[in-house]
Amino acid sequence: MDSAHAAKPLFSNGFDLVNLAVSSDILSNSWAAISELQSQIDQSPPSSETVKIREFKHPGYKIIAFVTPTAATSYLQEEGDLVPSSSSEAAVFKFLCSKDNPPFSINKAAISLFNSLQDRLSPLKTQVATSSKSIPHIITGDCLGGSIASLFTLCLLRTLDSATKNRPLCITFGSPLIGDGGFQQAISRYPTLSSCFLHVAHMDDCIPRLFLLSTTEQSLYEPFGTFLLCSESGGACFEAPESIIELLTRMSLERNGSTADSQIFNYKSVIECLEGRLTCKNQPAFSVPDADSFKAGITAQVAAIGLVQIQPQNMDIDALWKKIVMPEQDILKRKNPTIDPAKALNKMKVYLAYFEWYKNKCEDDNRGPGYYDSFKTKMARRDHEVVKFKTELEIYWQSVVEEAEKRPQFEGAPMRIRWLFAGTNYRRMVEPLHVAEYYKWGKRSYISQGRSKHFKLLEQWLDEHQKQPKNSVPNDSKMKKIMFSVTEDSCFWAHVEEARISCRLLNSGGSNSAEIENLVKFEKYVMGLLKNYAVSPDIFLESSSYMQWWREYEDTLGKQMMGASHNSELARFMKDGDYHLYKSGTRVFA
Repeated sequence: MDSAHAAKPLFSNGFDLVNLAVSSDILSNSWAAISELQSQIDQSPPSSETVKIREFKHPGYKIIAFVTPTAATSYLQEEGDLVPSSSSEAAVFKFLCSKDNPPFSINKAAISLFNSLQDRLSPLKTQVATSSKSIPHIITGDCLGGSIASLFTLCLLRTLDSATKNRPLCITFGSPLIGDGGFQQAISRYPTLSSCFLHVAHMDDCIPRLFLLSTTEQSLYEPFGTFLLCSESGGACFEAPESIIELLTRMSLERNGSTADSQIFNYKSVIECLEGRLTCKNQPAFSVPDADSFKAGITAQVAAIGLVQIQPQNMDIDALWKKIVMPEQDILKRKNPTIDPAKALNKMKVYLAYFEWYKNKCEDDNRGPGYYDSFKTKMARRDHEVVKFKTELEIYWQSVVEEAEKRPQFEGAPMRIRWLFAGTNYRRMVEPLHVAEYYKWGKRSYISQGRSKHFKLLEQWLDEHQKQPKNSVPNDSKMKKIMFSVTEDSCFWAHVEEARISCRLLNSGGSNSAEIENLVKFEKYVMGLLKNYAVSPDIFLESSSYMQWWREYEDTLGKQMMGASHNSELARFMKDGDYHLYKSGTRVFA
């Protein structure tokens, strides 16, 4: 849904997100893990181990912490170059690229260090992906360690099944921005991805604004995920990249752009302060003179992190509105569309139920043509009425597939299983009508020349899903359901039409090796579907295109155009009348 048509949000939840993070103890436990690893580094002699990685167990979840030596901070300050996604260094993140995602770049220091750790990170990724099925994980780190934690989380998210409930949460403290606008866009296109990142940044910590210190030109770096910005006054969460950049820049100006203190900032006292405010319910109360509740809320959050005094004479209202309030409002509008996708899907299921009625109605007369041929000739009123439902379904599923294609391409299907199965039902029921319209005008080669892209992608994604071991073999009940519903291959009727064309060409022009080869392939194709009970019995209705093909094919066989000895398995199946058993629902094949 276009954000322009979404409802205007009334309130900001920036304070609520902070309270949730603080009350759950995940901030304090994450920082405690980082502090423990940092103390080990400080007490140990210099070694070749550039990053310490350790797992910490807590009731209900595990923490994986990444910590780099303090000296790594100076290296980070010296290395602000970006590495393009097309380079070999960033190859592991090419899955973030899709048709509509522009090329992106990642910080050279972060990606170089990340690549050097692959021998340690690969088995860790496998371990966490397996244990995530039973327990949630928090991936954390500070400064450059936080950058590695973010990159590791991205790779981990790629390996997880789309139905995984325990998605990891990455919490960084005082980490620099690690990618450009293209990197931010690629992650933000997939809400399930961007919601897994919480970046904590204090007003006095220079590292988070390291690449945003220049006020004369716009930085190439852009933030992604949620930022918890804080100071001695309190904290608030922001999600829009534009507002985060503006606030980080204001932090720099508030501290006169100082970078003198390059030591790793200690967030322990900050977290304790936030916990104290929550425990004592000592939240700062701001009186904001504005009738717009959302604008008043954002203004109060900006004041909570100590950047402005809530007094009309001290506020640049226009600048605050354009650079902070509007971006935050826009991002919430995109996250909360007026039309619930789940409700829209349910509406499409109602339309599909009408197709079920239409299909059954066309099959009531045992000598009828079936819904494919009925729609092709459009002799009845119902054939015209079904067009509007076909159009609504096509518009909906084209938009769903187009949106899914824009997202980063993870392993498995790009859309949730619920949508994938609903899309499969739609494709199998409705695509035959597209085939009927195509061949009605004497065209050929629907599959290669006339098939819509969204049908191709829905089929491709289902195939990829079924190739996964746990989804590869359908059970007997599923086979029976398919048998009495619709044909599994939504292009079945296109194959029938091509076979009829081949028969007509043979009967009118004599023998042709290409047409004979097409008919032999079609026989094997149909027989394969029959043995798998993957074709609906309606194909055997007396007036169906399939039965018309068979009669034309019998004429071809009678003229011995296929060879005097031609006695295929399908020909025997049809001549012996076994299709009557299949049509009645009797299991013909063992």
